[in-house]
Amino acid sequence: MGWEGLPSLSILRAFEAAARQKSFSAAGRELNVTHVAVAQQVRRLEEHLGVSLIYREGRGIALTEQGEKLSAALSEGLQTIRSGVEEILDTDRDRPLHVSLTPSFAVSWLMPRIGAFRAENPDIELMLNPSPQVVDLKRDGFDLAIRFGSGKWPGMDAEMFLKSNYVLVAAPSVIAGKKIEQPADLAALPWLQELGTEEFAAWMRAKGVEAGSKRDIAHLPGHMILSAVREGQGVAYTSRLFVDDDIREGRLVLLFEEGKGEDAVGYFLVRRPGPMREPLKLFYAWLKRQAKAGDIVPGI
Repeated sequence: MGWEGLPSLSILRAFEAAARQKSFSAAGRELNVTHVAVAQQVRRLEEHLGVSLIYREGRGIALTEQGEKLSAALSEGLQTIRSGVEEILDTDRDRPLHVSLTPSFAVSWLMPRIGAFRAENPDIELMLNPSPQVVDLKRDGFDLAIRFGSGKWPGMDAEMFLKSNYVLVAAPSVIAGKKIEQPADLAALPWLQELGTEEFAAWMRAKGVEAGSKRDIAHLPGHMILSAVREGQGVAYTSRLFVDDDIREGRLVLLFEEGKGEDAVGYFLVRRPGPMREPLKLFYAWLKRQAKAGDIVPGI
């Protein structure tokens, strides 16, 4: 018999419950249906197989020889299915929550807050992968990526998390006595660029400024960029989210800003389409609560 000739799983489950409970009413309570529905399912199964499986005995039911055989086989089969599903769920529940994010976002925004999440969810194991590289969530086994952009990642679900334009900033000492009115004026200044990226150079090219021969560029890990720009080591291209306080308090000077008046840009929560496993649901909800607590950059 091919699969198309087998009774439906719902019918088989109804019979297995009735046979085990020796009662249509008890089986109905177990399956959250009426005893009449269970009896109808069993009758349909008997009609499908062309044999008698159950008969009345006193106030309950009893199994025929054929019913006993089928009941034993179904109990074993359903238990195997149940065990397999539970094993997958347990494995998935115990698997660490794997999150990809940029080093600068990890250091400047997430790490000062992550202790609160750990305190609320001590049973969730976190694996944070701070890297400028864009990962393949499915291939590389990531549950979530936190990425800057416009939210356009084909085949992914992306939800705006924190709005923030990108800015070019420098310490007052770096631009003292210099006139910075257009992007070309930055060519003579030292640059700070995140290791493994060329966002600064790409921004300059987009503005029509080629700096192929420029050597005064320090390539630093993302977590070191903000410290370097605050110390006056050069001009940095970064999210306003990380330097807004510095700009307001005069520690850094805003030279150029990208994003105002254009499509919404910022940090997005990016994940594969489909249901989220429980650890991801909890982390996702926690991140959104943090954003609502006032982390969106004022004035953007």
